[in-house]
Amino acid sequence: MSLRAWAAALFVVSTASAATSASAAEYQIQPTTIAEYLRLQGLVESTNSATVSAQVSGRVEKVLVDVGDNVPAGATILTITSVEQYQMLTQAQAQVAAAQATLVAEQQEFDRITSLVERDLVPVAERDRAKARLDNAKAQLRSARAAVERAQEQLSYTEVKAPYGGIVSERLVEPGELVQPGTPLLSGFDPSELRLHVDLPARYAQAANTYQWARVNGLEPTSQQVFPTVHSLSSTVRMRLVLPQESGLMPGQWQPVVVKVGEHQGVQVPTAAIYHQGELTMVRMQDKSWRAVRLGLSQNGQVEVVSGLKAGEVISYE
Repeated sequence: MSLRAWAAALFVVSTASAATSASAAEYQIQPTTIAEYLRLQGLVESTNSATVSAQVSGRVEKVLVDVGDNVPAGATILTITSVEQYQMLTQAQAQVAAAQATLVAEQQEFDRITSLVERDLVPVAERDRAKARLDNAKAQLRSARAAVERAQEQLSYTEVKAPYGGIVSERLVEPGELVQPGTPLLSGFDPSELRLHVDLPARYAQAANTYQWARVNGLEPTSQQVFPTVHSLSSTVRMRLVLPQESGLMPGQWQPVVVKVGEHQGVQVPTAAIYHQGELTMVRMQDKSWRAVRLGLSQNGQVEVVSGLKAGEVISYE
């Protein structure tokens, strides 16, 4: 007896008692369309994530939030000493007051000379010179007001505010530290808008774009996009999947991703109809005989039979 026949006989003997103790269900093999999937790993990231940096120089005065805090949009999250900025604002406001006084004086002088010119008491050239001084005073006032706006903006930078609502993910400075424009202060992300990036082999990009079907650890994305370029080193195409709200995932997690990339005709049987004995994979036919089969992808309680069965045949199982 051959090794294969011996193993099959041993399998029949070992399952004979189970086969007789319960009624067998019958399943007729039917051709069906079987989806082809690509199984990959993707990285979760937040759509809105940023590191807030200093826009003025100074020392960190207070850090008002910590890692894990949920911060509303526009809330003050950190303050920087503002003595220099207050001084700049006070100086600019003083320049505005001086410019306004100069403007009032030049306006009065212009009106006086204009009256004299109208009575032919002074030459017209005097009015032209007064008009030039008046225009210069107006320009000085506009410049002084612009300086006040710049000083106010610089002062506002000493109160760092959250650009959007979210969770603080990293704290990069402590009170008393000296910071310069561009120094990273805090990082955060919006947990309500998450997405996942996964890299597909370039040959599957068109199919993935055609079928528009993917799952992230069982979750259905709200939208998906296949990027139009191929990475020259890895020969992959990036695919972006927007995750539903309340997904329970967090930025930085790697998650299993299943992407549909094709279909073909084949046959499937219930997973419960498959029996294993050593290296053999077998099904029991309607006439109680055993037949070795080769399996493909298992999904939704069904497993594809690549060879060993054909449409129209009937199998039985417990």
